[in-house]
Amino acid sequence: MHFKFDREYQLQIKHNKINVIEWGDPEGQPVLCLHGWLDNAATFHYLAPLLTKNSQYRLIAIEFPGHGQSEHLHPAADYQFISGIAIMDGVLEVLKLEKPKLLAHSMGAALSSIYAGVFPDKVDSIVSIDALGALVSSPEGTVRQLRKALEQRSAKRSKKRYFKDLETAAKARAQVSELPVDVLLPLIERGVTLCEEGYQWSSDARLKHLSWLRMTEPQMEAVMREVTCPVLVVMASDGLYKDYPAIEQRFDYLKDVERVDMEGGHHLHMQFAEQVAEKIIDFWSKIEQKRLN
Repeated sequence: MHFKFDREYQLQIKHNKINVIEWGDPEGQPVLCLHGWLDNAATFHYLAPLLTKNSQYRLIAIEFPGHGQSEHLHPAADYQFISGIAIMDGVLEVLKLEKPKLLAHSMGAALSSIYAGVFPDKVDSIVSIDALGALVSSPEGTVRQLRKALEQRSAKRSKKRYFKDLETAAKARAQVSELPVDVLLPLIERGVTLCEEGYQWSSDARLKHLSWLRMTEPQMEAVMREVTCPVLVVMASDGLYKDYPAIEQRFDYLKDVERVDMEGGHHLHMQFAEQVAEKIIDFWSKIEQKRLN
């Protein structure tokens, strides 16, 4: 077993069965962990032991619908990025989490910024790994976005791909990732199912469909300006936003933000877990110290 954790269970959230992985003290301070697009809870496999070692934290990693081992949406339903905030809100309600910390990567980090803007009183703080807000579109791009979204949903689906073992699946993923096979294995183990033909990806293929609409930058700004909690943004030198200069202005939208630039790719929290964990622990410690003073 490559992927190790302390507890696993399912929740019924908005008519969806959501899988949850936990590490750390069940009575500790809650940290809601949110993975990226087409990833799963194992994205926190390397960080979790470092953050919960000799500490008071309870890490709770959910798997969004269609990801990891969570249930796929009904065939008549449609995946939309923004609906992730409803899943987050449902988890807080069902688990009775009061002002958890958010630890999030990529898609999960984008959703964290939006959720904290919509419900600023429900979030203690955010650690945003290689993302700050969502990818946006211009008003002029609306027609193009709608056309592509419809064309994708109308296209014939490709045949499912099968792998003889986890290593073969990891090698396939490594071709489109900055991570080596050995680092990827926990993520792959959590992201496949075994059937008669071999291993296949457990994620719903419909997740690759474009959203019908994306937010615009003014909308993103309006939401992020409502975020009141402290935010740590860990940016990768070779990450998702290296060719997206518009993200720089978003730091000005936030009232209390700290930025750390680190070497690494989009999954730097898996590449360099010790260094990233050190920054996170330092950030959380400074917040607690400020509150004590």
